[in-house]
Amino acid sequence: MLAVLVTSVVGNALTFFFFEGSAQPGLTIGDSFWYSIISITTIGYGDYSASTLGARIGTVVFIVIVGLVAFTSTAGMLIDWILELRIKEQTGMGNVQAKGHLLIINFPNEARVRQIVEEFVSDPDHRTDDIVIVTDAVTTLPFSHPNVSFVRGSPLEEETYTRALLSDAAKVIILSTNYDDPHSDSVVASVASVIHHLNPKTRVVAECLSPKHALLFGDQEGVTLVYTLRMANNLLVQETQDPGVTILTRAMMSNMVSGTLASTKVDSPVQDSMSYEQVAVKLLSQDINLVGVIRDKQVNFKFGDLFLAVGDLLVYISSSRYSWAALQKTL
Repeated sequence: MLAVLVTSVVGNALTFFFFEGSAQPGLTIGDSFWYSIISITTIGYGDYSASTLGARIGTVVFIVIVGLVAFTSTAGMLIDWILELRIKEQTGMGNVQAKGHLLIINFPNEARVRQIVEEFVSDPDHRTDDIVIVTDAVTTLPFSHPNVSFVRGSPLEEETYTRALLSDAAKVIILSTNYDDPHSDSVVASVASVIHHLNPKTRVVAECLSPKHALLFGDQEGVTLVYTLRMANNLLVQETQDPGVTILTRAMMSNMVSGTLASTKVDSPVQDSMSYEQVAVKLLSQDINLVGVIRDKQVNFKFGDLFLAVGDLLVYISSSRYSWAALQKTL
């Protein structure tokens, strides 16, 4: 149908130019195409019109008989295609267009997923990042957000991640299926394994309900486990023993509050031998509060006998996140 439409436009333009050239001095082929397009869309500005018999016959044949039918049919097909694409997007059956995006796998409930989305985009560094939710638990996404797309499919199938563009994703969060599901950790571990197989370079944060199930995840590089329920229980006990801990923890763990927990990896050689006690003092002068140092998966809170080394992960409280190069300038 598109070919018929093009033929009608071109045919009418050439006919109009051939017959009207002598009747309308100064008429160009461009003017003829303009007349043809405006006529076939039924706009008809009136700046050009067919005055010769040949041009009028050409207009009737190419525009009235052939063109209008082809134009309305093509327009209808285009509208149907747009509607179909929109329906696919709403039902998660289309392909997303994103790069460097965050994947959120599983959909335990709307409130949790929405909170994670809002928390993620509240960080100025991720305010415009795309987020793709992958799940087969819902047929349509129950909320809308300008950053969020939806892919419906099994989190254990490669085809689902092809549509979600896992190959271009920067980060992945795998949520539990449900806090009451005894098989949740097994499902999350299986999903982590699939993702690691398809794109081992993507950083994965997986929710694990029981520390006893850590073995399910093996030794997959780039997969970090978060024991949500244990952390919540620990916080309840801490607040009982030390009132005020909850308020501070909530502030430290939210991008929505100025002064959040952040981390920076020492990724280049350190020229001067410096203890973390000295580092902490210098950082504090810049309103950067060093909380701990992670080395070989061990957390260190005592800084006196610990010296800077490549590979260390500095965890601190600050209103901004810094690269190691930026922190070195402070030191």
